[in-house]
Amino acid sequence: MKKIKVLLADDHAILTQGTAAILSEYDFFEIVDTVYDGEKAMEVVSDARPDVLVADITMPGKSIFDITEEIKKKGYPTKVLIFSMHNTADYVFKALHYGVSGYITKFSDKEEVVKAIERVAQGEEYYSQSIMQIIVKGFKEKKHREANDQNPLNVLSKREKEVLMLIVDGLNSKQIAEKLYLSERTVSNHRANMLQKCKVNNTVELVKLYLDNINKW
Repeated sequence: MKKIKVLLADDHAILTQGTAAILSEYDFFEIVDTVYDGEKAMEVVSDARPDVLVADITMPGKSIFDITEEIKKKGYPTKVLIFSMHNTADYVFKALHYGVSGYITKFSDKEEVVKAIERVAQGEEYYSQSIMQIIVKGFKEKKHREANDQNPLNVLSKREKEVLMLIVDGLNSKQIAEKLYLSERTVSNHRANMLQKCKVNNTVELVKLYLDNINKW
């Protein structure tokens, strides 16, 4: 069985040595080196071409993102697995942007660390559960923002939306005014403003616009 060559990079020497000790228990891993800064990590990647670089985000010298970009630019086969205490959305999505192959936290147990390195070495991606939750939440929020951006009714104010929904329910201006404790003139102004904002010619077109976009609201 071909051994998985692993480079460990972290400016916390104790953690790096501890991880190396864990991996040494498995005969299918070969630790090519343990380094403590980004410059040295890139140097070893260039010389030894490990299968997987397991690295923290914050190290002296080159950042893991710069290293990942350089690895891809030079066509090296090394995959990057982030192993970090940092698990905020900013770091996670920056890592995805730069194309890392995996991201696990230092709360991971021994079995997950081993599994993550194996998966990444095989060309797959691996993310800790907490990291995956951040990714899923981020994509849901992005989808929601895109849906809102595509909804032409989002130009309306909260009050205008209330008036529009009552129009859709079949109420006339007098009834709407009574229900919302407004004057009929104010309701008429809201109607006129909505037509202008939504770039439609009459109330029928406004109602149709509402019905066409109700699922995006």
